[in-house]
Amino acid sequence: MSASGEVVVPIRADVDVVIARQKVRALVSDLRFSGSELTLIATAISEVARNIVSYAGSGEIVMRVVRQGQRGITVVARDKGPGIANIERAMEDGFSTSGGWGLDCRAPSD
Repeated sequence: MSASGEVVVPIRADVDVVIARQKVRALVSDLRFSGSELTLIATAISEVARNIVSYAGSGEIVMRVVRQGQRGITVVARDKGPGIANIERAMEDGFSTSGGWGLDCRAPSD
């Protein structure tokens, strides 16, 4: 972890997806997330990292614990890939450019 409390994980290959998962689990270990919450966080990091490898080739994930009011984590994924041509369309359930199901797996809002 850097002096600023950030964890930066360079993403260049599939092995970096695993490293990012390990780093986020270590980063949030003292936040008392449930097992299912940890699984959701690790899965989200895996998906972002996998997308960097698949679509941009390389990039980085920056993670930082947030302790203002609630416990949480901030995640910033950076790459220099081609971007998403139609963001509105990409946010629709069922839309996929890679042949996947294009499902919205976010937690329902309150």
